[in-house]
Amino acid sequence: LFAGCGGGDDPLDPRLEEALGKLESTSDTERLAGLTTLSEMGDKPKPHADKVAAVLKDTSSEVRSLAALLLGIWKHSSTEVVQELSAMATGDKDADARASALIALSKVGANDEFAKVVKEILAGDDADLKSETLMTIGESTSKESVTAVKAELEVIADGSDKSLAADAKIALEMIEQ
Repeated sequence: LFAGCGGGDDPLDPRLEEALGKLESTSDTERLAGLTTLSEMGDKPKPHADKVAAVLKDTSSEVRSLAALLLGIWKHSSTEVVQELSAMATGDKDADARASALIALSKVGANDEFAKVVKEILAGDDADLKSETLMTIGESTSKESVTAVKAELEVIADGSDKSLAADAKIALEMIEQ
């Protein structure tokens, strides 16, 4: 067939194609640049969300964080992505990546998984992780997600740890708005 005469999919926007190509680079900076470009393109890259999901296990915490946020914005809720976001939210060594994964779980509407992750964190012994999780909940998750963990938040809000109680109260205020 002649170029431009039917025969399948439209060619990719050169900027989109370049950004997607950067996701496969060996350079953290290049992968991050690719994600940044995708983030500036609205929903246009959404059909290529699986390529973004592939970098959720990246060695760079910045790349993992931005990939999680993009998937949340695009509401990409495949089973694999929800599982990977759950693992990131509870086990990533980077605080920003954990927070991004938790926000993304909320944005994609995976409220059951969000609740499971939050309950697991709040039942744990890591006070810093609990505080960070409570702040993330209070700042940037959906009302539906927060409602799913209301009972746990109320227990912490009434608890003896004043700092965690304050964070839990902020998260609870979100439900009442």
